[in-house]
Amino acid sequence: MRDWVRSLCPSDVLSRPVETQPECAALAWAASGVMDLTGRPDGAPAVSPAAAYGLLLETTGALARITAEIGSEVRADPGLLLAGRAGLLNLRRGGQQTAGGAGRLLRTSDGWCAITLSRQDDIDSVPAILGVDSVADDPWETLTAAARDRTATDLADRAQLLGVPAAALPTAAYPAAALPADPRLGAVLSAAAPAPAAADSGAAPPARHLVDAHPATGLSDDAARPVAGLSAAPCTPPDSRCPWQTSRIAEPVVGARLDGAVVVDLSSMWAGPLCAHLLGRAGARVVKVESTRRPDGARRGDPRFFEWLHGGHEQIAVDFHTPAGQATLRELVSAADVVIEASRPRALAQLGLAPGDRAHRDGQIWLSLTGYGRADPMRVAFGDDAAVAGGLVGWDTGEPVFCGDAIADPLTGICAALAVCGAVHGGGGLLIDLSMRATSAAFAAAPVLTHGPHRVLADGASWVVECPHYGRAQRVLRPRIPQPGGSA
Repeated sequence: MRDWVRSLCPSDVLSRPVETQPECAALAWAASGVMDLTGRPDGAPAVSPAAAYGLLLETTGALARITAEIGSEVRADPGLLLAGRAGLLNLRRGGQQTAGGAGRLLRTSDGWCAITLSRQDDIDSVPAILGVDSVADDPWETLTAAARDRTATDLADRAQLLGVPAAALPTAAYPAAALPADPRLGAVLSAAAPAPAAADSGAAPPARHLVDAHPATGLSDDAARPVAGLSAAPCTPPDSRCPWQTSRIAEPVVGARLDGAVVVDLSSMWAGPLCAHLLGRAGARVVKVESTRRPDGARRGDPRFFEWLHGGHEQIAVDFHTPAGQATLRELVSAADVVIEASRPRALAQLGLAPGDRAHRDGQIWLSLTGYGRADPMRVAFGDDAAVAGGLVGWDTGEPVFCGDAIADPLTGICAALAVCGAVHGGGGLLIDLSMRATSAAFAAAPVLTHGPHRVLADGASWVVECPHYGRAQRVLRPRIPQPGGSA
């Protein structure tokens, strides 16, 4: 995390350790609401992404440290940020179908490929992806059958050529091996490397203390029943890869601050607006800009989601296709201390707003959010397939399952807020190139937990994660519902 922030500001703002890493990230993952969204709908939720959640807690801790120095301290609740939309929409885990229902993980001849068919144009493109004249009434049935005869990369590339979000799961994301089952306690699901042999030697498990946010529902040993299935976390080596790249576009300003800074948000949906939401909580003045002809797509869903992200922001609608609208847009961007955009570079260039083609005030920060980075602008991505592209998935019986709800979106929004705040602390003058794939890859590469394995046990209609190392347990909680105007 210190390496990430050092890429943005020379001073070591994180010289003291960020004291937010939980005693056990697996238990924190269980309490987050996101674990409940990860795994097969008819089986146990997957504990395998717990290490990534531990890194996210460190990320929000760094955000709190930096915002306290340049504005108002932001203590974000990572579980609410990742699972808040699912709480509002009452989503459930779908395993190899996304929680929102529009995407699938398909087995291919050499692995797995994620495809999202959320738009009618995507569905209409299925015959062209497969090179056939037409498909049956259910496009997923045809895609599933055809995928087995194609490589994951070939299927994803063919879909991308037609503008359909798709990604091959990287080979490095696959787990090295599954752990053996404990015949007395059911299958062991691990968020770490295999434990020493003594862990499965037949010794009785350590005494446990249930950490339960709902005291009215107790857990007894008699109530616990074995979990069917087996899972292990990806065995990824530790990696300090940074989710963003930066280039200098203006001179830095000594003593720059975020409180009172003007943030012009040209983005839509989730990642960019979440970044703006966090910057607004840190004291920035946020101006939300929408096209009169193409409003933010988040307006078509539950209005509470849009209000949660944009509450308290100034909102302005501009016709990007008229000279007057384009002039207004250029004035807003010129006056901004921070610009957030998630457009293809060509679209901005047509409006005269490409960051490389214009002069920037000293200290101005330009945040560019994409699916695959500015160097690969034609590849499209939504939150679920972008997470697969970065290798961020859960594992169940040796097969990948989607992690959370479009998790690359909120992860990117949180990392974007950290990047902007780090850039402000360093004086600004930077273009920040942040992609959903790179963000997902950074979290997928989080160092594995070293005190596993962890057990997932069923208790009636709910599930419990046990950490034998610490002798504690945590009920797997449902996603919570964010409150507009409240902290998250």
